[in-house]
Amino acid sequence: MLSDEPRLLILGAHTDDAEYHAGGLASIYLQLGRTVKMVSVTDGGAGHHERSRDELIPLRRNEAAAAGRVIGASYETWDFPDGALQVSLDVRHRIIREIREFKPDLVLTHRTSDYHPDHRAVGQCVQDASYLVKVPHVVPDVPALRRDPVVAYMPRSEERRVGKECRSRW
Repeated sequence: MLSDEPRLLILGAHTDDAEYHAGGLASIYLQLGRTVKMVSVTDGGAGHHERSRDELIPLRRNEAAAAGRVIGASYETWDFPDGALQVSLDVRHRIIREIREFKPDLVLTHRTSDYHPDHRAVGQCVQDASYLVKVPHVVPDVPALRRDPVVAYMPRSEERRVGKECRSRW
């Protein structure tokens, strides 16, 4: 069973994906008094050309939490390695558990054809988890949902760029 109120879950690969790709919708949900949770599936440790993983991981976690606080959303950063995410049962089961526990009506995530391999992995794991959230013997420690949330894709960076190019040509 899903929640009585609309709830939004954003599953991004990196610590800036949820707010960059879906921050506007998250803000609207929150202004309407709805609940929003943003998740970075990876730890953010590969996203800088000079800082070490040991420096970067706590920095990215703090930045992500602060981004959530700005709009009033909760923000969680998981421990899967940034830049090395794989489609795996561990990731899929963590996503199933998150969807079941949070009970969102809408899940936003990356496309399975995205340019970034971490984005593709998250999108594929969410797609694989989408049916299985209703199967009781998969991740049996968390009760299965009775109905699926809507799963939609966040826009890709290149779609924003193409949209701007098209508008500027006309």
